[in-house]
Amino acid sequence: NPQEATDALYATDNFKAGVLIGEWAKAAMGDTTPVIALLNLNPGITVGDLRRDGFLEGFGIAIDDAAVVCQQDTQGDQAKGQTAMENCLAANPDINLVYTINEPAAFGAFRALDDAGKADQALIVSVDGGCAGVRGVVDGSIDATSQQYPLLMASLGVENIAAAAAGADFSTGYTDTGVALITDAPQEGLESIDSAAGLELCWGE
Repeated sequence: NPQEATDALYATDNFKAGVLIGEWAKAAMGDTTPVIALLNLNPGITVGDLRRDGFLEGFGIAIDDAAVVCQQDTQGDQAKGQTAMENCLAANPDINLVYTINEPAAFGAFRALDDAGKADQALIVSVDGGCAGVRGVVDGSIDATSQQYPLLMASLGVENIAAAAAGADFSTGYTDTGVALITDAPQEGLESIDSAAGLELCWGE
């Protein structure tokens, strides 16, 4: 920051990733009155703010909307995600939609809901799309996630450097490496891919 401080940037659009799961959640909720918990990253960290704000934009509400009944920071950690969700349920046991900064936090939220006998009460949406997260879509602990492509970020950057070293022009500026909505419950009018396709494209263990 500013972007001019680097020669080239290969990265995902975290705001768009949030928008995709927000739009999906809005469509999936239908006419149900939302009671929302936001399991965030930490205050002031750009990636966390962008994903959360994108979710709110996609869902069509502001952060101070009455539908948002609980916010907790999780540091993107599963255990902290579980504690955060327990705190939210203690504050409002009727929560029916949970935004999570990433899939470890989502798994923690699901564990808390399951332990409380409320696993079927709330939709859980997340961001990252690693293989473990996509398997969470398969087993139903996560309802939808936005898949990002860090291996593509790395490979495109290395290819650019290698090409320049061999005498080609060096590509500069920002290259968006993409994001895709992963869910096995597609919603009309929203482009998504299912978990089987997500497993073909995922990264990590």
